[in-house]
Amino acid sequence: MSLGLITAVLLVTLVLAVVAVATLAGNMSRERELAFAGGSNTERRGVVVRGWLDGWVRRTTWGRRLGALLAGAGLSWGPLGFLVRAGALGAGSVALVYGFVGKIGSAVVLVLVVVGLKKWLEYRRTKRIEHFIGQLPELARILANSAAAGLAVRRGLELAAREMEEPASGEIEQVVGQLAVGQTLEKAMREMQERLPSRELLVLVQTLVIQSRAGGALGSALSGIAATLDERRELRREVRTAVMGVVFGGYTVIGIALSSVLLLNLISPGALDEMVTNPIGQVALAAAGIFFTAGFWLMGKFTKVDV
Repeated sequence: MSLGLITAVLLVTLVLAVVAVATLAGNMSRERELAFAGGSNTERRGVVVRGWLDGWVRRTTWGRRLGALLAGAGLSWGPLGFLVRAGALGAGSVALVYGFVGKIGSAVVLVLVVVGLKKWLEYRRTKRIEHFIGQLPELARILANSAAAGLAVRRGLELAAREMEEPASGEIEQVVGQLAVGQTLEKAMREMQERLPSRELLVLVQTLVIQSRAGGALGSALSGIAATLDERRELRREVRTAVMGVVFGGYTVIGIALSSVLLLNLISPGALDEMVTNPIGQVALAAAGIFFTAGFWLMGKFTKVDV
């Protein structure tokens, strides 16, 4: 069997594994609902245990951060559900490649899966934040018009939730729902800022909070913010275009290097395991790891432009 065919089979199998895990998680969610609707005591007890575990994870510091990251990425999974999916995907990936790349190669694949999932979540949240930032001028104008018409901020948010598209619509609906159950405007807006952190949203949130406390010409303030947000949106687009080539090139180089290491073990099975047991190989692997880490860190520093 050729190397290309082996790679294709592994990729197809991995995709099927991801689909299976997602389907299983969806079925578990539906089973939870059915158990509470009319299930047996044992089923309800299992649901309660899973709910307790999910609540415990959410109360931890890293659980809150993971929950905010998932919410910002637009995913309905809880932290516990994501950890289950990540564990299943990591175990499945290692089981698939262990026979081809050995222990060290499997460890590398596991690290790549973990890092890849984290980057995937960050990418989804970044794209969602960018889309949301692009909608902020429209949101500011709707709120300014509603304030000029004498409507309260909550009423303006309800109008914006109906008129705007996702992701702004869903985020604003969540804020309106929190206000409906008695939560303060400041806390609801701060939580949205935690889900979708950005300077543009922070300015809008601070303006709404300050105006709700002290009063003043909210309509004119929001109109000025809308014009400023339009200018910042164009600037962000120009900066993103300027650094896109550098970022793509850096990720490509790192991907080629790691793929070369795994292909070396495919061509010569056990090569990585032998390198780990050899002092010279250990030095070479350690040096490669240091250079990879330093290069990845430098790439992030050089391409990070605050706007």
